[in-house]
Amino acid sequence: MAREQVGVCAEPNLHGLLLLMNALDGHESAVRRVLGDIPGLIHKLAEQFSEANLNAVVAIGPGYWHSLYPHVRPAEFEPFSPLSVDDLAMPAIPYDVLLKIRADRYDVLHLAIQQCYQLLMPHLELVEQTHCFRFMDGRDLTGFIDQPLPPRGRKKRELALINETQQPELAQGSYLFYQRYRLDLNRWQQLTQSQQEAIIGQRKLDGQQLPTAQLHEHSHAVKAAVVDAFGQYYPLVFQNMPYGQLKSQGLVILACSADPSAYLAWLSRRLGDSAGQNYDLLLDYVQADSGAAFFAPSVSFLEDCAAI
Repeated sequence: MAREQVGVCAEPNLHGLLLLMNALDGHESAVRRVLGDIPGLIHKLAEQFSEANLNAVVAIGPGYWHSLYPHVRPAEFEPFSPLSVDDLAMPAIPYDVLLKIRADRYDVLHLAIQQCYQLLMPHLELVEQTHCFRFMDGRDLTGFIDQPLPPRGRKKRELALINETQQPELAQGSYLFYQRYRLDLNRWQQLTQSQQEAIIGQRKLDGQQLPTAQLHEHSHAVKAAVVDAFGQYYPLVFQNMPYGQLKSQGLVILACSADPSAYLAWLSRRLGDSAGQNYDLLLDYVQADSGAAFFAPSVSFLEDCAAI
């Protein structure tokens, strides 16, 4: 039975590093070999530093997939489509490979990313590196709990991982979607707590959704909900983490799914209608500056293809 990459369904960590890379021409065989080695390297370090809860996900972009694995392709695996409604824009920047590593010890995280990068460096060009972190017990930089009702245990695996009947050759793989949002922190901090709660649709202290009578129909809690009116989860598992420097800060969104269309459907709901109405109120204070789609194959797939 195929083994999924541990990082797809891992629990939250204190630290994260995200590498976005593009491949050098003619290095496909070497990249396949390196990608097949990375899960074993992470497993070895995770056993050596068990208290760090080290985990990783490596994923391949749709434009590069055929060069690496021409014998099979995930169903409906397409590049991230840029979206624009009125003055709300969701740009797309394609990348060939994504590597996300998380841990509860930053020194172990640094060690892991350093060793992985030594393997990747001769064959891939590093385009972007983002350091993420856990903020105030799972809040994003708005001060609100990012995911008050995340799926747990077996349900998380059902939502994130392709099963044997869907795509047998790619079982335990996952479609992965990446976006980075910048928060206009100065404007956000000028709002009162009650104004912020109306925009988010939750109480700031405990993350509970506002009572129905107070809940705006276009609040973030409604437009970006991960459960429907019947309490059923959408096929998305989020692994969001804040990032920040003095001049720029916000949220990195990473969403895993067994359904290739789920993330764009969720994102379209946040953007509202074609007239620029009914959009997620939080989008007045955040701006997406990149987005990309990937597929994270199973560990078994990566190892089996390493010698091709």
